[in-house]
Amino acid sequence: MYVIRTSADQLYALHQRGELVGILQEAERELGRAESGANEKRAWEHSLPAMARDLVDSGLGAVDMMVECAFPGVQGAADVILAGRHPRTHDLSYVVVELKQWRRVTLAPGSQDRFCVGNFTGKLKKHPAEQTGAFCRALLRSHELFAERDDRLAGLTYLHNAADHDVGDLLSYERTGLSHIFTRDSRGALMRFLRERLAPVPGSPASARFVAAAGPDSGGGSASEVMRRRGGFPLLSDMTATEQFALDVLRAAYAGDRKCVVAMTGADTDVVGTVTASVTSALRGAGYTCRGPERRGSAEPPESDVLLCAESRLVQTDGWTRPLDGHVGTSALMAELIVRARVPVFFLGNDEGETGSARPRPSDLLRRTAEVMGMPVRFFRLDKEFR
Repeated sequence: MYVIRTSADQLYALHQRGELVGILQEAERELGRAESGANEKRAWEHSLPAMARDLVDSGLGAVDMMVECAFPGVQGAADVILAGRHPRTHDLSYVVVELKQWRRVTLAPGSQDRFCVGNFTGKLKKHPAEQTGAFCRALLRSHELFAERDDRLAGLTYLHNAADHDVGDLLSYERTGLSHIFTRDSRGALMRFLRERLAPVPGSPASARFVAAAGPDSGGGSASEVMRRRGGFPLLSDMTATEQFALDVLRAAYAGDRKCVVAMTGADTDVVGTVTASVTSALRGAGYTCRGPERRGSAEPPESDVLLCAESRLVQTDGWTRPLDGHVGTSALMAELIVRARVPVFFLGNDEGETGSARPRPSDLLRRTAEVMGMPVRFFRLDKEFR
């Protein structure tokens, strides 16, 4: 199933001694596998050590790394499966990892789902989230460890050579809970994600359980049946998932070719406070400037990469409903906030039931204001069902 299995500490030590690629080649020969190509060997030399280093720096050097895992019914092999224990539940926990050396990626002209990779020639590429999702679904379908506990499994893609702005088309692609995406700009978020899925304890018992429980595809239920049995979950029921979702949205908006306004709805004031604090910390750690209005009653925040504004703060500002000159149904305050950031973000409550009331609906004001400014608005619900 895998070529080698070792801890992150040990794998990184092999790399530092210059022994990693040779050991992988020898293991392939012993298993009777076809020799990997040049791209795979470059990944062994550069991508695997990058993942191991991040695990070590996260305090997770004891987690096991199962390298080049092949699954029934899926072409190719997963670069790595991380094996360990969940830090809160202490249950088995596994993360499928796809490692990419891609540096610049753009959506192929005339395509909705194929991409041009700047530092690779040849045919167009699928979104790496598709590949990671396929590996995860194969495990859900065929592996007994996930038959009743599919929450033991997560998936991620790590573009360790790429900056967010070089892969904006990838970041804006619709994703699922089985495939998170990280770049070198979001290394801090990746390390946090790993610590939330894996405990700093030896992973060898978990990888041994994984191998012992693996079996052929016995027809015990398709991936879609497993997902239907599990169903979706309310995003707000998992604050970690909520915070990561919000962070992904904002990174994608920043990396986009065109500025847009982001509106997030469905969360109460306490949740908004938690999410904005987490997002602010993560973005600042990645080198973005991220701020909110500096003073109550002021529409003069400094310019920034990301500006976060909650409805509760907005409505406390004097004259927040004053329209732009000649444009009924707009907000001059919202317009001022929009122009002061690359990514202006508005956290709005659920106001769908207020039609006909004297109080203008913030979502309507935002839509109309952005329309007058010639700017798109993207709405995201934080109270949606999420997979």
